Amino acid sequence: MWEDPIVAEVRRARLEIEKECEEDFALIYARALDVQKKAAAKLVSRPGTDKITMSEIDQEIAAYRKEKRL
Repeated sequence: MWEDPIVAEVRRARLEIEKECEEDFALIYARALDVQKKAAAKLVSRPGTDKITMSEIDQEIAAYRKEKRL
């Protein structure tokens, strides 16, 4: 069976994080928030948008799935 190297790397990283956090979801979540804060300055928004709400994101996902019939 063919193995995608990117998927393998993501899974390996996930397992490392789980081990470092002793499989405690609260620690994993706190770590994710910390990483998100550090990366926030590096993120860019789509042109012409100030902020996108979760509702708008959900609508875009639903429209995409409907279009692609997922």
